[in-house]
Formats: sequence, C-alpha cells, structure tokens
Amino acid sequence: MRRLLLLLAAALPLPAQAQALELVPTTLHLPAAQGRTELWLRNPGPGHWRGQLQVWAWDQQQDAEHLQRSGQVLASPTLLDLPAGARQRVWLLPASPVPVVTERAFRIILAPAEAGMPRYSLPLFLGEQASPARPRLQVEVMASGSQPMLRLHNSGARHARLSELSFERADGRRRLLLPGLAGYVLAAKRRQWPLPPRADGYAGGRFHARLQDGTDVILIPSVPAIAASQPSGL
Repeated sequence: MRRLLLLLAAALPLPAQAQALELVPTTLHLPAAQGRTELWLRNPGPGHWRGQLQVWAWDQQQDAEHLQRSGQVLASPTLLDLPAGARQRVWLLPASPVPVVTERAFRIILAPAEAGMPRYSLPLFLGEQASPARPRLQVEVMASGSQPMLRLHNSGARHARLSELSFERADGRRRLLLPGLAGYVLAAKRRQWPLPPRADGYAGGRFHARLQDGTDVILIPSVPAIAASQPSGL
C-alpha cells in the first residue's frame, strides 16, 4: 500500500511555482508640474502573470501606515497580461499638473488575478526629484512599557529612506540594529521602530542610518532617553 501511495504521489502534477516579475525601477519619482515617468515589467517565465495595477495614496498617521485608493496619479495600462518572456511599459503621470511644495507619497500595487501569484508594492514620490530640499529628522527615544522605541519626525519636504540603522555608544562602540532597509519616514510625517531593550535606555549615545543618496546621517536624540527595565547584550 505504501508503495502504491508513493507511485500515485509521483504521478500527481506539482503545484505551479509563484511567477516572479522583474521591475525597473523599484522606486519611482514623478515630476509634479509636468512630465511623466515609466515602469518596465518583464516576465522571465515560465508561467503567465495577469493582474491589475493600482495607485494608492500613502500616509503615515498615529505611527501606522495607511493606504487609500487615489486618482492623483494616472497609469496606463492598468490591466496587465504578461506571458513568459513578455515586457510591458506602464506610463505614470500626474492627474493635474499643479506645483507640489511638500512631496506626496504613493504606493503602486501590482495585484495578481490568480491566487498564489506574487503581489508587488513599489513606492512612488510625486514632486521635483532635483529639488535641493532634504529630509530633516528629529529624534526621540521613548519607552512603551518595557519596550524602548525610536521615533523619527521628518520636518523636511522630502522623504527619508533609512537603511543600516545602528546605535553608537558614548565610548564609540557601534552595534547594528536593523540590517538592510529599516523603512521610510515620509515628508512632514513621523515613524517609530521598536528597539532591543538596554539597561542604559540608549542614554548618552547616538544612532546612525544611511539615506537614499548613500549619505550616512547621525541621529542624536533631542530629549534624554528613558531607561529600559530589561538589560540586553547590545
């Protein structure tokens, strides 16, 4: 009986693998006053990818991410059908060419039509990419019960993309906290991250992170840190 079951299992078709798309670029910038930008999709195969492109306004409120369907950015086409080996260009443009003082953030969602296929989410920023404005980050270390939190407020007109977040102690020793992409702080918004507990509550030290242009930024808390109740090995 066991041998028969093995033979039957071998004869059954294997489930289809999730079909991955190649996307260029992975971060989109769209001039607000005029112009357009493009997103290229390529299906390397072997399967077929069908789905829909959606535009969502991206906001950060109450230290949480919020998405809402938006008509401020137009896309063409929105219905996608990519057989193996096919390439598709999607044009993106502002619905109305109005000046944007503070950068607006969106998420471009590629929603598959079939279950089991991958879903994609790409950031899109509406504003003048060549603008000299930079993110301006204000730093706080707070305690939520026994959980210390790093809170960043971006008072600048452009987003901050943070990676390789680390903490440097007063004696100069540095410890990596979040390898790779830590996340975004949108223009005029705030975001917070949980931190590993420390006996000193991160007092007397400073944080480091890398911005989207490769710049290493030093983040010094503007208020004294609150000591955590649990020690850690950091």
